[in-house]
Amino acid sequence: MGKMAVWWKRLVAVGLILSIFAIALVVNPKEKKTVLTFGMFAGNQWDVPDDDCYKIIDETIAEFEKEHPNVEIKYDSGILKDDYSEWISEKALKGEVPDVFMVLPEDFNTFSSVGVLKNLDSLILKDREFQKEDYYQGSFQAGEFEDSQYALPYESVPTLMFVNKTLLKKEGIKVPNNQWTWNDFYIICKQVTKDTDGDGKTDQFGVYNYDWEDAVYSNGGGLFNKNGTVCNLTGESVQNAVLFAKKIHQLSGYQIPTSNDFDTGKIAFCPMKFSEFRAYKPYPWRINKYFEFEWDCIRLPAGLDGENQSNVDHLLIGISNRTKHSQLAWEFLKKLSYEKETQQKLFSYSHGVSVLKSVTNSKTAEKILEKDMGKDIGVQVKLLDDVMKQAGVMPKFRGYNTVLQYIDSEMNQIMLKDEDFDEDILKVKRTVDHMLNE
Repeated sequence: MGKMAVWWKRLVAVGLILSIFAIALVVNPKEKKTVLTFGMFAGNQWDVPDDDCYKIIDETIAEFEKEHPNVEIKYDSGILKDDYSEWISEKALKGEVPDVFMVLPEDFNTFSSVGVLKNLDSLILKDREFQKEDYYQGSFQAGEFEDSQYALPYESVPTLMFVNKTLLKKEGIKVPNNQWTWNDFYIICKQVTKDTDGDGKTDQFGVYNYDWEDAVYSNGGGLFNKNGTVCNLTGESVQNAVLFAKKIHQLSGYQIPTSNDFDTGKIAFCPMKFSEFRAYKPYPWRINKYFEFEWDCIRLPAGLDGENQSNVDHLLIGISNRTKHSQLAWEFLKKLSYEKETQQKLFSYSHGVSVLKSVTNSKTAEKILEKDMGKDIGVQVKLLDDVMKQAGVMPKFRGYNTVLQYIDSEMNQIMLKDEDFDEDILKVKRTVDHMLNE
């Protein structure tokens, strides 16, 4: 065979190989990565210092992408919490809501009712590994709207009662236990409220920032019926709560203490989110904030018809109703909300509480908090677990936040008056009932 014939055979062979390779690429092209978008804001919902706001998310994304090699998760960074609601709303108008996104409490009812959030019922039903009982009931139900689940909880923050231990010790008063009552609270506040320098003005106070809503929570009173069509302001438990808050305020002759009074140790009690307590307890924040007195936190006092219950705030995460990757979005949502390893990181990198019972009430959480906040934190872990178990569930109806803001404004005015209480409350109820049924 001549050299020319050999070269022709080689060229034909190479051509065949290249052709087969090209056909293979057409038939079996390289698998393209699925892009899943995520919506979040910088910082945290609780308005306390947070230098690690992206750490949990970045680590979780890296783990998820490792478990799903053909998935890439993208998110926009640098969106401030104050701008986040508007950012998400604009995305919704353009049909560009992220596949998975954080949901602020003030947006949840609206996003659920207008179809921005995907109904998760079918995804939950077919996922045999998912058990809603693993969550604190109040945290899980925070993502419920009209008997369907539209979001899962990511992080919760209960309100606790800050106690100035140094002031109480000076007055010869023991720190109350976690089963204390309104009566105990009132007696202590009355005892510590006084003019200490003889100038005729009160300069030491029982409590700062305790309002009528705190009293309502701890007296078993609900402001609305389940459907949000009737206001319960004239109900006995609600009225008693408002009257008690008013009675507490009257101890100082309606002289309102300031944040400076609180910071300088002149106030015995203050309702405070656990996130703030957590942020300012460790060094160096405690030096910058409350450095002249020792302090701790306990549960809020129980009303005549209630328990030692307080408000619990929740940060939710949901799925866009327009997502093209429902199952992948669900898996990533669970990675953030339901996986114990992710939830455990909240105690290391954030200032809230895990929404999973087994994580919050764990030795690991106790050790993290003890290292961060002090050796007495073993009591605090039990306290957090107890408070989370009794978290109330807020009403879910569109316009809730607007109505509540109106009630709060009117209640604050009523508490400053000495007469016409029943008549004023009735007027507010009638207005609110009209707002609820417009």
